[in-house]
Amino acid sequence: MHKRTKIIATIGPASKSEAIIHKLYQNGMNVVRVNMSHASTNDLIDISKIVSKLNKKVSSSIGLMLDTQGPEIRTSNFTENIILKTGDLIEVCSVHKKSKNKQLLVENLSYVKGLKVGGKISLDNGQIDLKIKKFSKERILCSVVDSGEITGKKHVNFPGAKLRLPTLTLKDKRDIKKGLELGIDFIALSFARTVKDVKELNSFIEKSKNKPEVFAKIEEQQGMDNIEGISKNCDGLLVARGDLGIETDMTNLPYLQRKMVKVALQNGKKSIVATQLLESMINNPHPTRAEVSDVANAVYEGVDALMLSAETTVGKYPVKCVKYLHDIAKNAERSETLHFENNIKHISDWHTLASTSVKLSKRVKADAIVVLTRSGFTANLISLARPRVPVYAFTNNKETQNKLSVASSLENIFLNFKKDHEKTISEAFNILKNSFNLRGNKKFIVISGVFSDEYADAIQIRFLK
Repeated sequence: MHKRTKIIATIGPASKSEAIIHKLYQNGMNVVRVNMSHASTNDLIDISKIVSKLNKKVSSSIGLMLDTQGPEIRTSNFTENIILKTGDLIEVCSVHKKSKNKQLLVENLSYVKGLKVGGKISLDNGQIDLKIKKFSKERILCSVVDSGEITGKKHVNFPGAKLRLPTLTLKDKRDIKKGLELGIDFIALSFARTVKDVKELNSFIEKSKNKPEVFAKIEEQQGMDNIEGISKNCDGLLVARGDLGIETDMTNLPYLQRKMVKVALQNGKKSIVATQLLESMINNPHPTRAEVSDVANAVYEGVDALMLSAETTVGKYPVKCVKYLHDIAKNAERSETLHFENNIKHISDWHTLASTSVKLSKRVKADAIVVLTRSGFTANLISLARPRVPVYAFTNNKETQNKLSVASSLENIFLNFKKDHEKTISEAFNILKNSFNLRGNKKFIVISGVFSDEYADAIQIRFLK
C-alpha cells in the first residue's frame, strides 16, 4: 500500500551524513528540515549539498526546509549544567551579578514585557517550571516549582507575557538569504502571530528566483487568535506543539491541533504536525503505545506531513524513527474517514476538474491518478481531496518537483515534457513501470494542464499494459 502522509526529518549530529540521510529517504522521509535555532550557516550549506546530490539519484525528490529561529528566548550557552530543586530560589537574569541565589543567564530578557508576580516561567519546553516572586528590568527572582537540570541554549517561555521582538529577526533574514541562494523549498516561520508577520516574510522573499513555500508555525495564543488570516496568507500551517503547549493550556492542545488542521484544509492549505511524535525513541528503540496513537490521530485528522525533531537530530535511532512513522501512517491511512472528495472549493473550473478527477478515480476504481503539471497547482488541488489512490505528479520543473514533496498523497516525479502529448504520457507510463514497478493492466485517471494556454485541457481514463 502506498503511504500518503509525508515525513519531515530534522537533520543534526545524529543524521548529518549522506549515508544516513539516504537511509532516512529509503525508509519514508520526504523532506529534510534544518532548524536554524541550532544549525549554523555551514550546516545549512552542507545539508543542502547532500540533498542536491541525493536528488540526482532518487525517483521522488527530497524537499529542503529552513526553519527560522524566530524571536525565541533561550538560556545562554553555558557549559556547566544547573541543578534545580523544588523550593530553590533562582534569579533569571541577563548578566551575572553577585547574589546569594543561583543565577540563570537568559538571552534577550529585556524584550519580555507584562510579567506578573505569581506568573510562570517554563524552561526546556516545559520540563521545569518557575514561579515569579519579584522582578526588575534585568532580573527575575523565582522559586522552583519542578525539580530538574537545565543546560545551555534551552527554550525559555513566559506564558501570558508579551515578547517585543520582531517575528522575523535580523538573524532570520540572514539565514533566509543564504537559504534562497541554496535553493530551499520551504520556510517555516517561527512564532507567526499575525497576518502582518506572514506578509513581511512574503515580501522579503518575493523577488527570489525560486520562491519557497511558507509555513506559519503557530506557537502561542495570539497566533491561534489570528489563525484564519494567517492561513489565507501562507502555503500551510505548522502545528508547533512544543511552545504552543507551554504558551497555552496543554490540556487543550489536541483541540488546537485539530482546529489548525481543519482550518488549513478548509482554506486549501497544507498542514504539518510536529513535536514529540516519537520522543521516547531519542533513547529507546521502540515508541510507546501512546506515541503510536498520537501519530495515528494526526493522520486521521488529515494532516499532510509529520515532522521529527530531536528524534532524528540527536536521537540514537534516527532511521528507525522514520521507519516507525512510515509504518504507523501507512496503517492509519486504511481508515475510510480520511478522504475529502468534497473538500475542494469550486472557485474555478480548474478546482471543479480536480475534484471531479478524484471522484472519478473512486467511481471507476482506478489504480492511480497521473497528473502532468508545471506549477504544481493541479497536483496540490488533488492532494487536498486526500484521494484513496496514489497520485503520480509529473513536472518538468525541478523547483516544482521539490515543493510537491510535502503535499499529501503525491509522488513528485521529474519529466521533460515533449511537444507531443502522447509521447509525454508514454514516457510517464514507462517511468511508472520501471521506477515504481507498476505492472499489469492498471487503470489510471490522467489529468493534464500543460499542453495549452488553459489551466487544463484533458482528463482521461487510461490503461497501463
